Amino acid sequence: MFYVLRTLISVLTFPGVIVHELAHQIFCHLCRVPVYKVKYFQFKNPPGYVIHAAVDRPIANFAIGTGPFLINTVLGVSIALPATAKLADHSISTLFSTLFSTLEMMDFILIYLGFAILMHAFPSKGDAQSMYRSIVKNKRVNILAKILALPIIGLIYLGSLGSIIWLDTIYAIALLKLSASLLPPLWDSLLF
Repeated sequence: MFYVLRTLISVLTFPGVIVHELAHQIFCHLCRVPVYKVKYFQFKNPPGYVIHAAVDRPIANFAIGTGPFLINTVLGVSIALPATAKLADHSISTLFSTLFSTLEMMDFILIYLGFAILMHAFPSKGDAQSMYRSIVKNKRVNILAKILALPIIGLIYLGSLGSIIWLDTIYAIALLKLSASLLPPLWDSLLF
């Protein structure tokens, strides 16, 4: 049942899967790691993937593994912000009653795209395992780098496991709400 539900969610939020895999590919390119095959989206598990050359540089592996978090977060918030900013002054209790009177069709599309992209910001368990092997288990990596990387790798594991309790959805909604509340006032203060 869980597999079917996750597949359905991936289908409904496919733009996020595509951006996630594109982010892996971009960071492979930036780190000069050859990419052998990319599947931006498919109707099975995993919904997308990037197969690249083995990475012997821990920092490159870290960048490739966490790249989707950065790109999906920035892109998802940026796309949805023009629409979510219109909702910034509404509380949750009044939001639904004013939703259709406040937003236009393009706003709904922007919110959907931002939400779908944010839903797939978390690196996968496979990304965490790869970083763990190349950083924590690597004898050539100094202890300080291991100490700094381990909590981040742990958070990635928790994030991937957290999708069972909808942590990815909570992250997307929270970020949309937070960015709508914080960024417009910040932007206004910079302009005036």
